[in-house]
This record gives sequence, C-alpha cells and structure tokens, in this order.
Amino acid sequence: MRLRSKNGSSPALHPEKIHNKSNDPALEQRLKDILTLLYSFYEQEIDMSLERVGRFLSQLGNPQLKLPPVIHVAGTNGKGSTVATLRSLLEASGKRVHVMTSPHLIHPTERVRLAGELISTESLIGVLEECLAINRQEPITFFEMLTAASFLAMARTPADYTILETGMGGRLDATNVVPNPVCTIITTISKDHEKFLGDTLKKIAFEKAGIMKAGVPCVIGYQTPEAIKAGVLNVFHDVSQALSPDAELVRCGAEWQSEAQEDRLKFTWHGHSILTSRPNLIGAHQIYNAGAALAAYRIIMGNDFDAKILSPDVPNNPLLTIHWPGRLQKLQSHPFNEIAPNAEIWIDGGHNDSAGVFLAEQARTWQEQDGKPLHLVVAMVNRKNPSAFLEPLVTYVQSLTCTEIENEPSSYGTQNLYDLCQPLGFKSIQKTNTPEEAVRLISKNHPRDRILITGSLYLLGTILS
Repeated sequence: MRLRSKNGSSPALHPEKIHNKSNDPALEQRLKDILTLLYSFYEQEIDMSLERVGRFLSQLGNPQLKLPPVIHVAGTNGKGSTVATLRSLLEASGKRVHVMTSPHLIHPTERVRLAGELISTESLIGVLEECLAINRQEPITFFEMLTAASFLAMARTPADYTILETGMGGRLDATNVVPNPVCTIITTISKDHEKFLGDTLKKIAFEKAGIMKAGVPCVIGYQTPEAIKAGVLNVFHDVSQALSPDAELVRCGAEWQSEAQEDRLKFTWHGHSILTSRPNLIGAHQIYNAGAALAAYRIIMGNDFDAKILSPDVPNNPLLTIHWPGRLQKLQSHPFNEIAPNAEIWIDGGHNDSAGVFLAEQARTWQEQDGKPLHLVVAMVNRKNPSAFLEPLVTYVQSLTCTEIENEPSSYGTQNLYDLCQPLGFKSIQKTNTPEEAVRLISKNHPRDRILITGSLYLLGTILS
C-alpha cells in the first residue's frame, strides 16, 4: 500500500468512528447543557495556571496519580498525528491505550479514548456531573474540567498506557499534573497562541519544554530551520540539563531519523535502521511525525521492542492503520462531492506558519505528480495570522476563496479575511459566505480541479458534521 498513488489518490483512513455521539436526543441535550454551564463558570477565556486544577483534582481523589503509564505530548504542529500514530503502534503490540486529545472536530466524545474505545456520551456525562458536584460552581475553565473528568474515566478503566496531548503550551497546561510519565514528546515548534506562550520561538519552546520531567526520556520531533536558527534546540537542552543531566534527550536528526524512500519509511535509531511502510497520513511532514512516534515507541517498549510488526510485508502494519481525520483528508461520499462530482476535494486543519509550509510542500508534490490546478478555500479564527499561514502557498495556488466559519463568533468575517489576503499576491482571489458556496463557485468554472479547504479545525468540524 502506498502513501499516495501516481494520480494523487488518498489511502483510506482506518475504518473507525470519528465520535461516539448518542442516538438519544435527551442525552445529547444534557451534554450540551453541561458544556454550556462549563463555559459560563469562568470569565477569562484561558487562565495559565496549575494551582486551581491541582486543587480540584485533589478534591476528586487525585485521579491523575492513578492513570496507567503516561506518554505526554506537546508541540505546536503534529501533536495529534504523532499521538494517533503512537496509539496505532502500541495497539498493534497488543496494548490497551487511553488517549486524551483536543480540540474535537464534531463531538466532545472524540477527545477521550478508554482502552481504545471512544468514550460514550452517557459515560462523559457521568464523569462531568461528578466533577460538577464536587466543584460547586467555583471558577474553573472548560479545559480544566474536561481534563479532570477524562482523568476520572481513565483511572477507572484498566489499560496499559495513557497518551495525553496538551491543550496549549505545556508548562502550565492542565494536563501537566502527571508527575512521572514514562516518556514525553515535543513535536514541531511554531508561532501560535503568542498571547499566552510568548512572541518568540524560544519562549514558546520553553513553555512546551515544561512537560519534561527529571530522568524521563524526551523525544524531540522535527524542527524547522527557522526554529533551529532561533535556538529552540538549545532551549530543550538547557531545560533537560537543569532537570537531570541523566535525562535522555532523543532528537530528530541526531538520536533518531526518519526519511521517505518511495513507498517506504526508513527509521534510524542510534545508528541502526529499519525499513517500514510509509504512514497512511498524507504529507511529507507525516514522515517526521511517524518518526517521533516510532522513537517514543522504541523507548516505551524497551527490550520488548519487536521490529517484526513494522515489516512492510505485514498486512496490518500499524503505520497503515492510523486514524486521524481532518488532516489532509480527501472527502468522499460527502455533500460537497455532490456539488462538485468531478473535483478532488481535500480538507486540512492547518492554521499557522509551519502548517502553511507543510501544505505548500504537499501542493508542490501534487503539482509534480499530475499538474492539476489547486484552489484554496480558507476560513480562519481571528486569533490566527492569515498572512503567515498563506504566504508559503501563493506559488502553488490557482485561486483563493475567502469565506467564514458558520456559527463561530471568533471567525474572521469574509470581507475582513479577504482584505487581509489581498496583498499576498494570489493569482485570483474571491469571497463567498460559506464553504459550500465556495466549492460550488470553483466547481462551476473549474470542474475537474483540486480544491483544498483549510485554515481552522473549527471549519473542518462544520464540514465533517
């Protein structure tokens, strides 16, 4: 099985449910009411502190201390893909794995997996109501409450490992209350959430490095040339040394490497290489995300590491069964396919400068493969920088259509986004009120071209739902 065929087709995602929404409208309404209540508890959008969540977890009996061995993952880009790949690797080895990720695309049950299965609406309501009873409407953020509820559910369900993805940052993220993870991972560092994490890559790297623990190995994922020049690797080294000189820092390009070789991935660990399948997730950057997951997997398994399950000849190679929707995903059997039956429609949740670079690299690959014109449909939230995200793509794009995210108050208005994108130099730029209108307009004039809808995970949520 190849990552992509000569005509640019996409491999199928592992056939799993995206969410575990209930068929009972009453249950779904109850969950909606709880989430609305949570959003009303605290006026600040985000409060970077561990004091409140630590106090609350203590009232719950400290479920974070009762989790199966934890792998903690931070970074700006690639966290979700790395988590999904590591889960696939561990489950292929017969391990039961809890996972907490964020945000969700369609439904809150996407955020929590218990021993491999998505949490049910009923179970999520149960732990949230338990947390609400303990909290008694004291100030707490949505993410803190959801994190605590997830820990409760995970602590009560037998499993072999727990993978935790930070919500934002690392040092002061609500997930950073687990004292002794078995491994930590820091993926690509880029500029995002500067208001909370700092306005330089070094400052952001320092916040992400806050998940490191004394004596715990830390896998460092691929870093862009810009990030390396800014000194992020020095930040990781300094934080690691300050914690414990003996802590293992496992860096991309040094202790481990991953590279593409046609339809194979060559993974090198301390000078020893194995050849496995390329991940079924599209994009050259997924080679690095898979490498970070493989490095963590190698650490976690230790003497039990068995390269046989990674053989490219194994039918169920775990790198071919990674499930992570919304990341360079080709739409199939979607209403947009009916609007544009002859077009090739892709979606991706990228929204910052590094994501723009990765998407531009994929656009170049598509151009080399088949030369099919590429049209962008973009909507973004107003906390993001459209110029930084879109500039790398200008060269490879036939047209840009600006739109907005339905029912999302923080979305750029179509006209506002259009005005911000005008100076970027796209060959053609237009605007529509909705992504559906954008697809219809592009398809009318370019029925057989390629369309990429991107700019926000919130946007993808509205499309996939």
